[in-house]
Amino acid sequence: MTITLEDIAMIIGLPIEGRALTGKVRSDGWRQRVASLVGVEPEPWTHETRKDPRPSGVLFSWIQRHFRKCPKDASPAVVERFARAYLWNLLTQVVFPDGTGDTASWMFLDPLCD
Repeated sequence: MTITLEDIAMIIGLPIEGRALTGKVRSDGWRQRVASLVGVEPEPWTHETRKDPRPSGVLFSWIQRHFRKCPKDASPAVVERFARAYLWNLLTQVVFPDGTGDTASWMFLDPLCD
């Protein structure tokens, strides 16, 4: 899936100039990438008889549980992680929601690494 700045501008009505945001979506190691970008690794699915119901992301409640409020004395690195989690939640819950209505897809987190 390719998300462009023009797509975002059209949806939210903001004038945006610049190059399109494109890239390949890699599913391998997504939990570790989430951990490296927001500082908390999602729990792995451990049910032995059922398939992972969330192979593409985490529940919004997981983001809210871990990133509801940034500590007042947080370091710049922690503030950056909370900001990244906020933008991830905004992109996946408001701008580009998926069909489940409760999952934040990890594929929107990679573009937020910078």
